[in-house]
Amino acid sequence: MKKLISSVIDNHRKMALAITVAAMQSNAFALGGLDKANSAAEDIKTGLYALVGVIALIYMIYLGVMAFTEKKSWSDFGWGVVHVSVVGGAVALGSWAWALFA
Repeated sequence: MKKLISSVIDNHRKMALAITVAAMQSNAFALGGLDKANSAAEDIKTGLYALVGVIALIYMIYLGVMAFTEKKSWSDFGWGVVHVSVVGGAVALGSWAWALFA
């Protein structure tokens, strides 16, 4: 009995998937579809960039204050600038590559 049910499911899997996609397609168009999803993704990306930028700025201020109060050296501040620049460059490179292939 299990084999019979399993074979029926295997034979009609593609048809069930097609029916499901067809039934949900009108809902996707009614909700705004791909444009709304792209807009939401762009908003999330912008928010994350802002958050990471603020964290990098706080880190740079921290290193600057620590160097100014002589608890860290100015070379530590310089390396902090290099690290933040490399990470920011990697994010920019990733965004460029994503836009290139998307």
